[in-house]
Amino acid sequence: MSRAGGRRVVVAAVAVVLLASAVTGGGLAAASPTENGAASSAADAPAPDRVGFGADIASSTELGEPAERVTKSVTASGGSASAAGTDAVLAGAPANVTAVQELRLTPDVPGEVTVVQRYRVPDRVSSLKPELPANATVTATAGFSRGNGTVYEWDGNTSSPSVTFAMEVNETVDLSGPEGAQGRYLFVDAGEWALFQRPAVPTSWSWSGAAPVGITRETRAAGEGYVGEWMAYLGAVETRERTAHGQRFELVLPERASLRESPAAILDSLAAAGDRLRVGDRDDVVNVFAAPTTTVGWGVRGLQYGDRDMWVRDAEPLATAENTWLHEYVHTRQGYETAPSARWTNEGFATYYAALLALEQDRVDFAAFREALRPGTVRPQSDAVLTEPRSWVNTANYLKGSLVAGDTDLRIRLATDGTRSLQAVFSAMNAHPGPVDARTVFESVGTVAGPEVRRAAVTYAGTERAPDLWSVRTHTEAFASTPALVEVGIATESDALAVNGPYRNVTRSGSELTLYAGETLTMTGAVSNAGGAAGGYEARFVVDGAVTTSESGTVAPGERVTYRFERTFDEAGDHTLAVGGDRVTVEVYDPAPATVTALSANRTDLSEPGAVAFTATVSSTHGVPARGNVTLRGPEGPIIDRRVALGAGENRTVSGVARLDRGEYEFTLGDADTLVVTVGDVGDGGNGGEGADGTEGGDGGISGLGPGFGPVTALAGLLGALALLVRRRE
Repeated sequence: MSRAGGRRVVVAAVAVVLLASAVTGGGLAAASPTENGAASSAADAPAPDRVGFGADIASSTELGEPAERVTKSVTASGGSASAAGTDAVLAGAPANVTAVQELRLTPDVPGEVTVVQRYRVPDRVSSLKPELPANATVTATAGFSRGNGTVYEWDGNTSSPSVTFAMEVNETVDLSGPEGAQGRYLFVDAGEWALFQRPAVPTSWSWSGAAPVGITRETRAAGEGYVGEWMAYLGAVETRERTAHGQRFELVLPERASLRESPAAILDSLAAAGDRLRVGDRDDVVNVFAAPTTTVGWGVRGLQYGDRDMWVRDAEPLATAENTWLHEYVHTRQGYETAPSARWTNEGFATYYAALLALEQDRVDFAAFREALRPGTVRPQSDAVLTEPRSWVNTANYLKGSLVAGDTDLRIRLATDGTRSLQAVFSAMNAHPGPVDARTVFESVGTVAGPEVRRAAVTYAGTERAPDLWSVRTHTEAFASTPALVEVGIATESDALAVNGPYRNVTRSGSELTLYAGETLTMTGAVSNAGGAAGGYEARFVVDGAVTTSESGTVAPGERVTYRFERTFDEAGDHTLAVGGDRVTVEVYDPAPATVTALSANRTDLSEPGAVAFTATVSSTHGVPARGNVTLRGPEGPIIDRRVALGAGENRTVSGVARLDRGEYEFTLGDADTLVVTVGDVGDGGNGGEGADGTEGGDGGISGLGPGFGPVTALAGLLGALALLVRRRE
């Protein structure tokens, strides 16, 4: 449930994936695309590590997902921000720039789609600068003009500016090797339909005033289609949905697709896999696109991109140990970031679990499962050193990687009498606060199953040695019982995330939260065991990569225990909080300055010395929590001296009493109109008599909001001491 974009740095494809350079085709043919363009990718993705797993590829990099980049500067007088690769920044702000991306087909120009990038700009925004993809061709603008490079600048007047551009979306790959698909496309626009990665448009903006201005984004198809997190399909389409085990599976079925399996069977398989895999990092929604094969030759059998989007060729079967549907789903559950020495686990684990889950779902027999692991035992794959990516040849990370993953799973089960499995290691990797390297993997194996199993994992993943295949008898012995399936994460109840403090007491949901200095976030962590044996656990509360609290114990089959973790934020800043494989990003801001909206006295005209009660009304006028010091001084010291914290839109009164001698007094609070109190006969002053409230003196008085009245600010804080001028005339 970790959502802080950029949590994975791998785009994974089944079988064979991406060469180090991709070729974009401008046209489309059924089997042999043209090759007259340049590679295209998401605009704000930093240079990606692209991994090539073709035959005889010795060196490899990895295709990174669109990286999340956010910078912010918020002050009492204004601020600025820039964002890329994320849907929301300062989402809890009282005002937000809204970025709406509309995707359109261009049937007359295969290989290219049109993007209309629209913004709704609220008041107080002083600048707005979107950065378009490098391969974009701008065809129209409204309220924007070109700045430096691909950056466009807002004119400051148009409330709904837009920029329209055409973008090449075809991405192809040349592959050789036994696991490649019969084609070359990774993403494609076929003219009448398109399946592609939508562009990310980094945007910078600035504003004036104490209350921050955020940004929210939405993407939609201009006509028929479906838009996921980062993948989009344009064309006639329908969807099928299945909710199971805390996830919603959206199966996207293009009219052009011809499924080999029924939608119900695919959803059944994915739901069963979700039940069986208890490793944390469950995305609320998983978008599964069926890629049409009627007119397009895909270069791979499936591709997973971002956190929760995947496509699989419509012709892919379920009854195979090389189950692409399951392989790509496993990738959506890999929430860990890998260092190079552990990178083999990305594809090794996905390939192994695809085969194991297919076996457990009775879609294949043990012989087929075993044959899927056999290629890892033969050269050149068996000679690869998995912890050294440069040694990988012939998809060794898939083939030897899956064999080593399976062998480690087998040894863990045998060493623990069937009570633990590789899932315990997988879960620990998802919960690891930093990049996972080989040492992290091996130490986790040792913690789960002991030093002997750890030594075997080190031997087979860290040297040219490869494990042997095991027999059906050994498999039956090791896998006969269901091990502990312990999952640690953030609880799913509506009050699992609660915000408390001086401004509000509320519950929140989602992977991105906005808090204000002085508030406390209470997070409920949950530990559950869906397996057949009791299992130990460690529920760690991690803040910014450091373990701050840890709870451990044993959870019985079918049992669920919860823990409450708290964190108080005293200063503005960004933080990442995690329990197990689930993460929450917290943006903390200083509250806005409180505003004095009225100052009154119960009487302003006294015939002789006496007491006067003063009341100040303080408001949060910015739509966000506010705070400040309210200080009103009299002849003998403070009349009102309070620090006030207010919720969004809240008003509060503070009061105090002063005893005044004869004279005329002027009280001013900030820029409010002066409040004059007269005591005794001072020339033009008192009219004596009894006040309306029965006390001696004249009518009560109140200072209105005269010209120039505004928030009370301070040099050193969001709200400084409110000045008082007391002048006594003898």
